[in-house]
Amino acid sequence: MMEEQEDKKGHEKLGEILIHYKIITPEQLEEGLKIQKNKGKRIGETLISLMMVTQDEINWVLGKQLNIPYVQIKVENIDIQLSKNISEDTLRKFKALPIMELNDELVVAMADPTDEEAVEAIKEITQRKLKYVLASFKNIDETIDRIFHYKDNY
Repeated sequence: MMEEQEDKKGHEKLGEILIHYKIITPEQLEEGLKIQKNKGKRIGETLISLMMVTQDEINWVLGKQLNIPYVQIKVENIDIQLSKNISEDTLRKFKALPIMELNDELVVAMADPTDEEAVEAIKEITQRKLKYVLASFKNIDETIDRIFHYKDNY
């Protein structure tokens, strides 16, 4: 079987976890890895584009892999003002969204909490101690749309 890229933090590889939870077969992973090599995308994106997994399945597994909770963001349940302290462009670029304050920490939902550039940028901008949760790219984008598109309503 082809090698997946090793995660910098030494976690079990995404494909192995997907197989462990019987979300995909070893054969599906091998097919995905061959296509990934040609396209240069992440393995999760490749498996989603091949319709072998859903974004929710990838997020659930990433949450398990990184030991980070996976959340569904609802505008009604978050502190919108926290998001407005960061530019919409920055939030979109890093697929991140501050959602609440908890025990002196800023809780930030991210589509990819392993993105070190994003983590550092958000730390720099907020100057806060951060706690991360995982949310889907789509959920973060839709929430940013609601916060910034309808900002006059809040």
